[in-house]
Amino acid sequence: MSDPKAGGLDASVLRTLQEFRLTPAWVITGVVVLLLLVSQFVVTSNFFSQGTLSTLTPLIGILILVATGQAFVISTGGIDLSLPATMTLMGAIVLKQSEGQSSHLLGALVLCAVACIVIGLINGILVEGLRLSSLVVTLAVGQLVAGYTQLYRGDVPSIQHVPSNISSWASADLAGVSYILIFSFVLAVLATFFLHRVVIGRRLVASSTAERAAVLSGIKAPAYRIAAYVVAALVYGVGGVLAAGQIQTPDLTLGEPYLLTSVVAVVLGGAVLTGGRVSPIATLMGAVFITVLDFDLRVEGYSSGARMIIQGAVLVIGLSLIYVFRNRASIGRALRRSGQLNPDHTEPAK
Repeated sequence: MSDPKAGGLDASVLRTLQEFRLTPAWVITGVVVLLLLVSQFVVTSNFFSQGTLSTLTPLIGILILVATGQAFVISTGGIDLSLPATMTLMGAIVLKQSEGQSSHLLGALVLCAVACIVIGLINGILVEGLRLSSLVVTLAVGQLVAGYTQLYRGDVPSIQHVPSNISSWASADLAGVSYILIFSFVLAVLATFFLHRVVIGRRLVASSTAERAAVLSGIKAPAYRIAAYVVAALVYGVGGVLAAGQIQTPDLTLGEPYLLTSVVAVVLGGAVLTGGRVSPIATLMGAVFITVLDFDLRVEGYSSGARMIIQGAVLVIGLSLIYVFRNRASIGRALRRSGQLNPDHTEPAK
C-alpha cells in the first residue's frame, strides 16, 4: 500500500526531492542556460556556429582560469587587485624571454612561475602575516609589478610574436570549442575536488570559513591563507600565458579586462566578499555568464562604457541576491515578527 503523502511517487524519488536544496550553483546554472537560449534565438541565430564558438570559447576559458584564482583569494576575505599586472607581466616575459623562439619557451615559463610565486608570497605575507588591507596591499603590489613590467619589456619590436607552439595550442579548438576552455573546465573540476575532498584543500576552506576554530584545532590558518595568494598568482600566470598565446602580440593592457570580470564571476558563483566557502564550478558558470553577456552586448552595438556600467550593475545585483539568499531564513523570521507585532498593518506596533 503506497503512502498517501507520496502521491504515488517512489519513496526514494520523494526523499531526493525533499533533500534537494536550491544553491547558488544551481541558480547561476539556470541563468546561464537561459542566457544561452536568448543568445541563440534573440541576439543571433549563429551563436552556436563553429565560427562564433572558436572566437568566444577562448575568452570564456581565460576568464574561468583567472576567476578561479580570484576565488581562492576571495575565500579568505580579500580581493586581489594585482591580477591585471600579473597577467601583463606574464605576457611580457613570454614575449621577450623567448624571443619568439619555441626552443626558449621552457625557460620563459619557468621564469613566469617564479615571478608568480614571488608576487603571491608578497601579497600573502603582507595581508595575512602583517594583517594589512588586501585592497591596499594588492593594489600597491600591482602598481610595482606594472612599473617593473614596463621597464623589463622596454622596446620590444612590434612585429615580434610569442613562440608558435604556444600560439598554435592557444588557438586550437575541437569542433569550435577552444582547448583553453576544455583545460579551464578540467581545472575547475579539479579545484572543486581539491577543496572538498583533499585534506589540504579542506584545511584551506576551514582556515577561511572559521579561522579561529581552525587555529584552535591545530591548523596553521595564516600559512594556508598565504598559500591561497600564491595559488591565485600561479593561476593568473597560466591565464596570462594563454592570453598572450591567444592574441600572439601581448601589450601592456593584456590583463586589464579581467579585474572586474573575475570578481563578478566569483560573486555570481555564490561567493561573498567577506570570505568563506567558494565553488569553482559555480565560478565557472559565472564566467560563462559574464562573457556571453558581454558578447551579446557587443552584437547589439553597446559601447565599452555601457558594457562596463552593465557589468557593474550585475555585480551589485549579484551581491544583493547572494545576501538575500544566504540570509533568507533570518529575513523571513524578521518579516514574520513584524507581521505578528503589527498584524493589521494599519497602526504602528506599541
